[in-house]
Amino acid sequence: MMNGVRKAHLRADCVLVGAIALVAVSGASAREFILYTDELRARAALPDSVFVTGSPVALAQKQTAAQAECLAEVMYYEARGEGVEGEKAVAEVVLQRTRTNDYPSTVCGVTYDGVQPDRRDCQFSFACDGTLRRPKDGYAWQRVRLLADKILTGVVRLSGQTGHAVAYHNVDVAPAWAQTMLKTAQIGNHVFYKRDPLAQERLQQAQEDAEASSGQARESSVFVPTSAIKPGMLIGSEEIQPQIQATSAVGDGA
Repeated sequence: MMNGVRKAHLRADCVLVGAIALVAVSGASAREFILYTDELRARAALPDSVFVTGSPVALAQKQTAAQAECLAEVMYYEARGEGVEGEKAVAEVVLQRTRTNDYPSTVCGVTYDGVQPDRRDCQFSFACDGTLRRPKDGYAWQRVRLLADKILTGVVRLSGQTGHAVAYHNVDVAPAWAQTMLKTAQIGNHVFYKRDPLAQERLQQAQEDAEASSGQARESSVFVPTSAIKPGMLIGSEEIQPQIQATSAVGDGA
C-alpha cells in the first residue's frame, strides 16, 4: 500500500517538473520569437536605398573639372595656333569676364554666353557655328585641357599680360566695338581691350566736333546767281559729313 502511494507521488512530481520545464522552455521560445519579430519589423522599416551626399571636396573637384573643360574649349578654338602665351591670354579674358558684372560669373557661363534660344549674340563664334561638332586634334586638345586645369587649380598662375582685358579681336579685323574701348595689349595675332569709362563721352564730343565742322562748311558756301557764273569759276565747297558713329557694347567676344 505504501509503495503504491510513493510511486503515485513520484509520478506526480515528475509530471510537475516536466510541466515547469515545458513552461520555462516555452517562455524562452516566446521571448526569442518576440525579439526576432521586432528585428524583422525594424529591418522592414529601413529604406531600400540610402542617398550618400558627396563630400564638399569631391563636389568642388567635379565643378572645377567642368569649368576647366569650358576654359579649354575657348583656348583650343580661339588660340591653339597662338602658342601657350596666346592661349593663356585668352584664358585671362575669360576669367576677367567672370569678375565683371556685364557677364556671367562662371567660366562655362562666359563661354556659352549668348547661345540661349532667345539670344543671337554668341560671345564666341565656335559655340554657335557648329564648330563643336567637328573632330578635335587629339594631342592639341589634351595639352590645352591640361593647361586649363592647371590654371583653374592655381598650379599655373596668369601674369596679367592682357592688362585686365575683357575683349579681343584678330589683327586682320577691325570691329566697330573697338572704338568704345581702350587697347591694352597685342599678343600674337590678337589685340586686347578693356572697358573705357569715358568712351561714350569721347564719342559724343567727336560727333559734336564733326557736326560743328559741317556747319561751318555750309556757312562758308557762297550763293552765286546762275547769270554770274563764268567759265573756270569754283562754286562753293564740298560739304563734310561726320564719320563718327557710336557703337554698342562688345557682342562678339573676339
